[in-house]
Amino acid sequence: MTDYSVSLWSAVFQAVSFLCLMAIPWTDGRTRIAVAIIGTIGIATILAFQIYVAVQQDDMGLGIDLTLMTLVNVIFYVALSWGVERLFRLYLLKRRKGRGEPPL
Repeated sequence: MTDYSVSLWSAVFQAVSFLCLMAIPWTDGRTRIAVAIIGTIGIATILAFQIYVAVQQDDMGLGIDLTLMTLVNVIFYVALSWGVERLFRLYLLKRRKGRGEPPL
């Protein structure tokens, strides 16, 4: 059996958290709420762990740098995903509008 290290599982957890945040603009209804909750809990857990590491290392500057970088990444990923979704939606609406009414 393959032994999976903690670093692998932490990377998977972080990837899932960021993918959930990126999926928020692409989902709708209850799915959007569920994805937002999962992403928010994941990011909050990551931030708490980063602060814990800073306290254990007795280096609050490190903790501030880690949390600030994570928050900037969250804003970047959500904004980028939202922008791509809007452009894709505009493209589809323009394409549908150009076709006109379908023949009967």
